Amino acid sequence: MEYYTPRCKICLICGDEASGCHYGVLTCGSCKVFFKRAMEGQHNYLCAGRNDCIVDKIRRKNCPACRLRKCCQAGMVLGGELFSSGFIKIALQDESQSLTQRLSFSPNQEIQFVPPMISVLRGIEPEVVYAGYDNTKPETPSSLLTSLNHLCERQLLCVVKWSKLLPGFRNLHIDDQITLIQYSWMSLMVFAMGWRSYKHVSGQMLYFAPDLILNEQRMKESSFYSLCLSMWQLPQEFVRLQVSQEEFLCMKALLLLNTIPLEGLRSQSQFDEMRTSYIRELVKAIGLRQKGVVANSQRFYQLTKLMDSMHDLHLFCLNTFLQSRALSVEFPEMMSEVIAAQLPKILAGMVKPLLFHKK
Repeated sequence: MEYYTPRCKICLICGDEASGCHYGVLTCGSCKVFFKRAMEGQHNYLCAGRNDCIVDKIRRKNCPACRLRKCCQAGMVLGGELFSSGFIKIALQDESQSLTQRLSFSPNQEIQFVPPMISVLRGIEPEVVYAGYDNTKPETPSSLLTSLNHLCERQLLCVVKWSKLLPGFRNLHIDDQITLIQYSWMSLMVFAMGWRSYKHVSGQMLYFAPDLILNEQRMKESSFYSLCLSMWQLPQEFVRLQVSQEEFLCMKALLLLNTIPLEGLRSQSQFDEMRTSYIRELVKAIGLRQKGVVANSQRFYQLTKLMDSMHDLHLFCLNTFLQSRALSVEFPEMMSEVIAAQLPKILAGMVKPLLFHKK
């Protein structure tokens, strides 16, 4: 007589027998406790090898850096015990390999305490994208906007890939993932452009790409000078506030989560937990400055006000791109589809901006 033996559930981190869904991922009790302590504690894990250590039941304690990275890759997020989905869709193989490579550390790298989640955010930052702009040809209003549109399409693909690697995002319903990207992609691009302008040219110009940088004169000569002035305020705010990379990374993650449909999301509770987790990470990033409770509270107020201002800038960008159609500007198909999907809902008041402060 044959007996059927139920298959035990396997921990997605170390392969041991899983005790349940912990922080959004099917894991064993050991990996559950490890992740909680790593995320809440003051640890700065560094791999002594090549950031490719084997994490299994026997060797899971050998390298906490690789173990934590595997937890984050799988989508573990504090608060994830409320997630309705017990199984996590792992990111595509090429994305996982790319993340592992980009999280590697140089042996001579200066050791500095950084919260584990922020280290992951550093590792998944997209590579530099070039506009492919030909500076030798005469510049016309339509040629500049056409180049920007094609740059936007390349950056949109980067946003999609980045979001898949963002811890917790793939736990959301696939419809919610698409919706959040549609509502935030423009803000994310402008925010990243503001950061590049701040870091590379001290906020003196608009650094769209290494081969497309606009000084004030070129802004004036463009067909979207008023938009340039509005966008230019962003890197100037970065300069004024001296925003750190850790703060920028957390703010960028929150911008992906700053607008939802009026009726809410399918996985609203999971979304709320994820957003709360990244707000906590921003608080940790601010705390790295070690200025004290009062100063940290003031800075949190300043940075969240800056994030709130992105809602208006987002609308300004969309309207400008729509008006540019009259200039015979080329719109890539993917970009046109995304704008067509989001703009009617925004104009009809069917979206809910998640503001930190009342206007």
